[in-house]
Amino acid sequence: MLEGILDFQGKTAREVMVPRTDAFMVDREVSFQDNLDEILREPYSRIPVYQRDKDKIVGIIHIRTVLRKAKQKGFDNLDYKDVMTEPLFAPETAELGDLLMEMQQTQRQLAILTDEYGGVTGLATIEDLVEEIVGDIDDEVDHTEILFNQIAPNKYIIYGKMPLDDFNEQFGTNLQMEDVDTIAGYVINTLKVIPAKEEKLTVDIGDGMTLTTRRMKGSRLLTVLLTIDESKKEEDSED
Repeated sequence: MLEGILDFQGKTAREVMVPRTDAFMVDREVSFQDNLDEILREPYSRIPVYQRDKDKIVGIIHIRTVLRKAKQKGFDNLDYKDVMTEPLFAPETAELGDLLMEMQQTQRQLAILTDEYGGVTGLATIEDLVEEIVGDIDDEVDHTEILFNQIAPNKYIIYGKMPLDDFNEQFGTNLQMEDVDTIAGYVINTLKVIPAKEEKLTVDIGDGMTLTTRRMKGSRLLTVLLTIDESKKEEDSED
């Protein structure tokens, strides 16, 4: 606990946030009824709502409010205005202690984090902040997080949300990119394009290793295929 408190001091919200590319959000331009199935299917209690552009967050949907209002009016009669609350915005550079205090004072469980230009960079919950002190908190929707699966010798499915640091540690690489925290962010920024749904684009990360885009969901890269060519690794080591 003491170690967690010491680590908490000096850390910023950016270090614990869910990156925007990995966050589930819904577009208010799409009817509430069209979004409802996906809202109820996702394992999140609070969901940001944006207006056409993910830099324009206009509200937060609380699933408990959706269920309460549905009991009163019926699911078919619900609209965004019935279930949305005002979002809390905070700079990604905010220290965790300051952000935690603001969230407690405003009684908000979710903060939308922004960069110096006002663009949305990610999300942070009170649970994320408290876990920095006491360690992981398991709730009814938490599961042991799986970040990669081996599907064949020298082939792995990597989840886009896997932190670069974890990938580097697991596979002995040294991938780094300014303002990028996840494998999905690294691949997208390296390619400089958003792959189409069935498009397979490959990034060579050296040492006989490549990352190929796999599953997309809108503009989010959910999984990539890591392929390791052992013969090239041996050639590189000999050089």
